[in-house]
Parts: sequence; C-alpha cells; structure tokens
Amino acid sequence: MLTALVAVATLLSMNAMAEPDPDFHIYLCFGQSNMEGQAAIEDADCSYDERFWMMSTVDCGIRQLGKWYNALPPLSRCGKGLCPADYFGRAMLANLDEKKQVGVVVVAVGGCAIDLFDPDGWEANVKGMTDTWQIAAVNEYGGNPLGRLMDCAKQAQERGVIKGILLHQGETDAYNDTWLQKVKKIYEYMLKELNLNAQDVPLIAGETASEDQGGICSHANPTINRLPSVIPTAHVVSSAGCTLMDDKVHFNTAGQRKLGRRYAKEMLKTMGIDANIDEDEVPQIDPLLPIVITNNFNACWNKSERVGVSETGALEYHALQWGGLSYWVGYRDWSDYEKIVFEFAQPPVVHTQLFVQMEDKSKDLSSKADVGARQISLSFEGKDVTRVAQVAIQTDKATILYISRVYLQRKKTSSIEVLTPVTPESGAAYNLSGQPVHDGYQGIIVTKGKKVLKSSQ
Repeated sequence: MLTALVAVATLLSMNAMAEPDPDFHIYLCFGQSNMEGQAAIEDADCSYDERFWMMSTVDCGIRQLGKWYNALPPLSRCGKGLCPADYFGRAMLANLDEKKQVGVVVVAVGGCAIDLFDPDGWEANVKGMTDTWQIAAVNEYGGNPLGRLMDCAKQAQERGVIKGILLHQGETDAYNDTWLQKVKKIYEYMLKELNLNAQDVPLIAGETASEDQGGICSHANPTINRLPSVIPTAHVVSSAGCTLMDDKVHFNTAGQRKLGRRYAKEMLKTMGIDANIDEDEVPQIDPLLPIVITNNFNACWNKSERVGVSETGALEYHALQWGGLSYWVGYRDWSDYEKIVFEFAQPPVVHTQLFVQMEDKSKDLSSKADVGARQISLSFEGKDVTRVAQVAIQTDKATILYISRVYLQRKKTSSIEVLTPVTPESGAAYNLSGQPVHDGYQGIIVTKGKKVLKSSQ
C-alpha cells in the first residue's frame, strides 16, 4: 500500500507546474506501425520503474492528453502493443545515475508515409488517406500527428529537457534520397520549433525488419543507413536478429525488447556511456503483483454509451441497461491467472455483472455484484480460460460507473521460497525486475541473494 501511495503522490507532482528539471530526460518518438507498437504485451512487460514516464498524446482509458503517467505499455494509443520506446526507457535508466528520470512522448500512425510528419506536406497526406483505420488513428491525434507531437513536446519542456528524437519509419517509403531529405527537413523543423541544438539532441533511427529475419521491407535499410551522411547528428540502430511476427513486417515482443535496448545503447554512446546491455533479457514476473488492464476497457457495446475519465482520474462509464464496457482480448490463454477484479472508485447504485466470453460460448463465465459493492471479481478456478475472447462489465439499469482499477491476479507458484520477514537491518531489497523497493513494499523481493515473500502479516 505504501508503494502505491508513493507512486500516486509522485504522479501528481509530475503533473503539477514546476521549473524544468535538468535530470528529467525527455525523448520524442515518432513513426509508423512498429513505433506505434504491434507486438503482444506480456506480463513481464507490465512492471514499471518509478523513474520512467510517458506523456499521453491522446485520451486513452484513464490517461488524459498532455499528462504524465508511469510508463506502462501501450505508450502510443489504446489497443496498441509493445514499441521500441518501452525498453529504450528501461535500458536508459539502468545505465544512468539514480537521480535521472526518463520520459517518452510517442506519436505514431501505422502505414503512414514520412509525409505525415512533413510540416508542409502533412495536410495533403491526410486528405489523401482512404483507409478508415488510418484516418481514425490520425483523428485521435486531432487530425494532425505532427502538430500533436510538437504541442506535447512543448508541454514536456515545462517539466524536463529534451535529449533525443527517436524515429522508426520507412516500411512505406524509405527507398530513395527523397525520404532522406524529408527526414532531414522534419528533424530540423522540430529542432527549430523547440529551440533545440542538433548537437544536444541526436536523431536515433531504427532499421526496418532485417533481411536475416525475412523482413519484407528490408530493402529500405540501405537508405535508412545513409541518414548519418545527410544528418551529421543521426545514428542508425541495426535490426539484425530482432525477431518478427508472422507478417514479416512487425517486430514481435522479443524483437521489440531487443530493438528498444539497441536504441538505448546508441543513445548512451552519444552521452559517452559504453553500456553492457543484455538485449535478450526477459524481465522476471512477480506473481503477487497484479496485471493492471484498466486502459484496455475502451469499447462500448451500445452506440449510445460512452467512456471517459472522471475529474478524479477514474474510468467513467455511462452505461445503459445490459449494454457493456468491453475489452477485446483476442482468444488469449488466461490459465496463469486466478481471477479478474474490477475496483470501483464509487460504489455502484445498481447491480453489476462481470462477463467473460470464450471462443467456445458454452464456456462463458459471469459473476454478479450487489448495489454498493466496492468491487466485482470473477474466479477462474476450475474453469477453462485457455481461449478468452473478450471481457465486459454490465449493469441492470442505466447509470454511471466509476472504475478505479481493473486487474488480473496471477496464480501463486509453488517455486517461490518463503523465508522469514525482511527487516531494514537485513540488507538492500529489490523486486524481481531488479528495482530497489521501500520498506513498505509487499510481494516477492530479493535480498542477500535469496527470494523472499514480503507481506504485511
């Protein structure tokens, strides 16, 4: 509980007005679908470092445009996946002194040409779009992704210092000198708009999926690798060995982790730091920590319903009788979880129902909660949850629900070694992600080389 309170207090202070902090390093990230994030977000990706932040560039679940939040994926928009910025930030912090904080500002649109970020060409590019999904993505950024990135960047400068610009784009059009000149133009425009010097703010660009992985856009990489010849402060990150999804365009989860760490390694080099980074490390999972999925609930079954954010930061769902606020899971295996829980910021004045739909509808699950309940949960014990299609919360009357948190609780594992309680005298303590923890932390920690289950009991 203490750790949660500290995190909330820190978040509130991040969004309060203050002088820019020179130890808060900010990175602007833009591009197309790989920067947007297509890779699956795994439980190992859902722990966060209290020094790693993201500015929301859209309204997304409980996240509000222009505000800072602990950096948990997705970092671009609701419904997206892991992107290079996720493990870029983690790797940067692992190699910077403990006073430093890192913040990322991500704006990306799948399938876009570099023209979408051209200060003179973005409007014509948007007008020429025909795919409804791409138009919808652009509209989330107010119809002008470049403008949104610049607006958020200027707001970010009120809190910290922009130290670099990360680009991953090129699958669509990085095949000639025209692309190189447009990237140069965009980079110089950003520097001028934000009053930045190129020597202080390098451009780090990543290759598209590599030929060694069968990447179907790998022929863009020779052009991308010529960026430093056009922009002296540009650096290129290799994608060799970064594994791919079946489409051979998008990096999978392991590939995104590796690529993000390479972005960090390149950025650190510009700072005179030769970092030894394990590119393939998979973060360990603490089974006692919940997997928070609040922001996944962003679709309403009834067109007359809507979901937004309350003044207190809760998910505010305007429900109709037996409508539904849902999260499309996509036939995932939830066998490692013991239950799903919705916590209410205000006790509902109606009955609520939690509904879990399976691929095989004969295996659908549900649970109900009475008026005034503080939460509603559904246990998976003894149930087949290997193919979960979607989850929804419903009400028996029209109402407004205020939801503070939705999370999945992992099953306890028998491999955890439970020892005597840890005391301050017993030495430094870390969670399974290697982060130092406070005395009030509850969960699995590592101290003196041993795993310990630390609880309030």
